[in-house]
Amino acid sequence: MFQGYYNLASNMITENRNMNIISNNIANVSTPGYKADRLIQSTFQEQMIYRYDQEGKTQVGEVSWMNTAAERVTDYSEGGLRETGGALDVGLTGNGFFVIQTDNGLVYTRNGSFNLDDQRYLILPGIGRVMGTNGPIQLPTDEVGIDSQGNITTEDGYESFGRLRIVDFADYGQLTKITGGVFQANAQPQEAQNAKVNQQYTEYSNAGMAEQMTRMMSGQRTLQGSAQILRIYDQLMGKIVTLGSV
Repeated sequence: MFQGYYNLASNMITENRNMNIISNNIANVSTPGYKADRLIQSTFQEQMIYRYDQEGKTQVGEVSWMNTAAERVTDYSEGGLRETGGALDVGLTGNGFFVIQTDNGLVYTRNGSFNLDDQRYLILPGIGRVMGTNGPIQLPTDEVGIDSQGNITTEDGYESFGRLRIVDFADYGQLTKITGGVFQANAQPQEAQNAKVNQQYTEYSNAGMAEQMTRMMSGQRTLQGSAQILRIYDQLMGKIVTLGSV
């Protein structure tokens, strides 16, 4: 009887964590370059089940007492490109990340929805300055051309303002998401080999609304079912205590 409490409570706690991840994915469906997260669930402390009879002790199988959150994984697949028409908007195809300078160091993102700050530095709003191969990029105008290699020039191509720094990682497991589609890294990046820059485009979030809503509805049903059964357990335990005291 008491095992049911452990099973149901652990399942509800794990499903709540899953719902938080799904909610964050839904909140970032429109965030350019966002990469969806998924919770990998596992079981905890599997134990052997034995049967005792006249022939002695016989192993029947295994049982797990609790459902737990094993890890949170990120889907780094491309989200496709959306045309914006903005001269400072750039979308990546292929493997790679833009490099952004913040007060706490460098971070990495696929979000190419850039703008200019009051000092005319190229920035990712709310995050920091966009890094070029020679440091932060400063532009005299927002009417620029950006080629597939990330070179930024005047629209006629006669004057160069720098080149976007685009990097990649051998192991994406070294990346930690800090907000939206922005990551910190525990390893040194390398120059991206097959990344292509597309001006006047941004990359779609790869968190599809239909998929995320389906997962959310499934999670809600799981939570509701566990809560209802947990109430039944509580009522049964109350009756046992009442009968035991008679």
